Amino acid sequence: MRTGKIIDIHCRCGFKLFRYFKAGKGRLLKCLISRLTDDYVGLNGAETFSKPSCPQCGEELGIIMMIHGEPALKLNQGTIQSIRI
Repeated sequence: MRTGKIIDIHCRCGFKLFRYFKAGKGRLLKCLISRLTDDYVGLNGAETFSKPSCPQCGEELGIIMMIHGEPALKLNQGTIQSIRI
């Protein structure tokens, strides 16, 4: 795998959602499920087109879609704390 960073993704309410291996620069727009290191929401094994939500505040995180042949979470930008590398 390419070089990158492991970052913590938090909801706007402060709840830690998951840890993610971010490769490359720029904003976090989608999260490939295979790159999750720790999952506190239950994204592993979630169905395609499901809409997971924050366990603490109930805000919708995004939608799970197939991107480049892999399941990924397409994020709602207003739900997570802004992250840019």
